[in-house]
Amino acid sequence: MRYRGNLASVELMSRRIYKWLKCRILFFCHLGLFISVLCLSACSSPTQKIDASAIEYGMQHRVIKGDGFNHVAYLRIKQPHSRRIHVYIEGDGRPWLGGREVSADPTTNQPLALSLASLDSENILYLGRPCYMGLFQDGDCKDIYWTSARYSPVVVQSMVAAVNDIAAEFDIDQSTLIGYSGGGSLAMLMASDLFFQQIPSLVSVVTIAGNLDVASWTAHHGYLPLSDSLDPAKLNYPGTLNFLHFGGAEDKNVSSSHLLHFVSLHGGQIKIFADVDHSCCWLQYWPELLRKDVNPIGGVAE
Repeated sequence: MRYRGNLASVELMSRRIYKWLKCRILFFCHLGLFISVLCLSACSSPTQKIDASAIEYGMQHRVIKGDGFNHVAYLRIKQPHSRRIHVYIEGDGRPWLGGREVSADPTTNQPLALSLASLDSENILYLGRPCYMGLFQDGDCKDIYWTSARYSPVVVQSMVAAVNDIAAEFDIDQSTLIGYSGGGSLAMLMASDLFFQQIPSLVSVVTIAGNLDVASWTAHHGYLPLSDSLDPAKLNYPGTLNFLHFGGAEDKNVSSSHLLHFVSLHGGQIKIFADVDHSCCWLQYWPELLRKDVNPIGGVAE
């Protein structure tokens, strides 16, 4: 009887040890999986994150040949017979690290324009700039093209060629350029008297917290002048296009006063939102702005 009692106790203890080990093994397995996911997320490059998000939004990856540069782009054609497209252009990203060292890869960590595009039911082209989104070592790419020459004529010319490539492929006759932050600078340059006639489908331009006065912007922040770039504030614009500018009263990056001054010189519609800064809260407002403001100007100039 004594032997049987000891055997039962050993068996009970073995079960308890087994359950304890099983729980610990499951815990560490889940912990390992969690850490792996975190590591993958943390180790992903900005380009990889953009690619994953774009695929999640139902967009198709493309590499478009521009004029002297290649462009990574994402395309979503929901209405193939509409012959309209909204072309989204992202901000400047990370040209510099800490304001002192030139970034090896300027691609943004926070692709707001991509998130805005995901909310748009129109045909979408999310168009990357030369040397961005993993192309920083491609062809003739040099860091000048995301620093002092980020808005240079050769950059703008290549963006124009990329838009025309997609417009021709899908028989687009109404293109709207939608640029966020520095993407707004490029959108306006593409629509200036220097370039707009090269985009036959172009009908309207929308900027969101757009840097439309580059000289004033660099002086305000104490940045180096963009000596090899064009400045939207110093160019002229055709009366045949619609221009719409959105700004935030709380924006510390692109001052709403600069936007108001730009519109006073060059015309166009402008809306300043009291509770909005450079990044917040455009996603919240965007669906309504698309419906009430952006889509209605996507035709003949008013």
